[in-house]
Amino acid sequence: MKIKEYFKKNQYTAILLVLVVLVMLFFTITKAGTFWKIGTWRGIVMQFPEYGVMAVGTMFCFLIGCIDMSFVMLGNFATVLAVMYMGTKMDGELSNGAAAFLIFQAFLIVAVVCAIGGVINGLLISKLGIPPVIATIAMQMVWMGISIGITKGKSLSTIPSQYIEVGHSNILGFIPFPMFVFILVFILAALILRFTAYGKKLYMCGTNIKAARFSAINTDKMIIGTFVLADVICGIGSMLMVSTLNCAKADNGESYVMKIILILVLAGILPDGGIGKIGNMIFSILIIQMITSGVNMFQGLNTYHASMVYGGILVLVLVLSTRMGNGVLSFKKGKKKSA
Repeated sequence: MKIKEYFKKNQYTAILLVLVVLVMLFFTITKAGTFWKIGTWRGIVMQFPEYGVMAVGTMFCFLIGCIDMSFVMLGNFATVLAVMYMGTKMDGELSNGAAAFLIFQAFLIVAVVCAIGGVINGLLISKLGIPPVIATIAMQMVWMGISIGITKGKSLSTIPSQYIEVGHSNILGFIPFPMFVFILVFILAALILRFTAYGKKLYMCGTNIKAARFSAINTDKMIIGTFVLADVICGIGSMLMVSTLNCAKADNGESYVMKIILILVLAGILPDGGIGKIGNMIFSILIIQMITSGVNMFQGLNTYHASMVYGGILVLVLVLSTRMGNGVLSFKKGKKKSA
């Protein structure tokens, strides 16, 4: 009975669960022999954590009513600097201890650079009043331009072999390292939203920024702090991408921006702000990654066809979101206005 009541109050979560089942059912009927192979699911688990971590970071911006289009290019710029730094410190094969310390320094560089990028985004939006989309697209171009200028468009691969090995290793013998990082970041974000004053203020600002300001909340500080937090988390995702691709490059993960926006919207976390549950992201990510992996099982189909499916799902979700209130669907017609 409790489960029935939960899904009655959280109909959107129920819709996502139905979508998960339908996607699984479709690929089970059409490609059961390939879809349910251990290798297929290992690939799914290995592929999504890097952009899953970025989705968690970007979620904070959505909840406060902003959108960040620059996080991928900012992360690429930060990892380019980190890999260049590691290259200056590598002289032959490093011991495990020396490699661990160097990797720790690289993560610090990425965190600091991404935090600075977050401050810039926050200041452009909160202090200068530039719309978030315009401000972050402009910074996206800035970070990409600087990265290309530094690297001449080439990839950098001066990375300790230990970092590559860890990125492809398992924790506790069965959890891929990128997945382990995603779980940690996801749990931390959930705790922040559920149990901290910042989490409550985040939803308040996203729901009504003016009302939050009159409630003695420093909304400018909230916006800047949110962008810092979001971009630092996205930087972690960028470092996971470096371990997966074995290199840093100006245009790594270029397609992730729209994929992450799709994941968040599909999860019911809209850029209007103040609405959405982090738990729904798990179902959303699973749906997108299953479609991405499943489409590749068909001859003659590729990721471009997957994009067509994504677009159809996005339209469906947006239609449903217009009827959604507090996680409950409502199809009641509004009253006609009298002349």
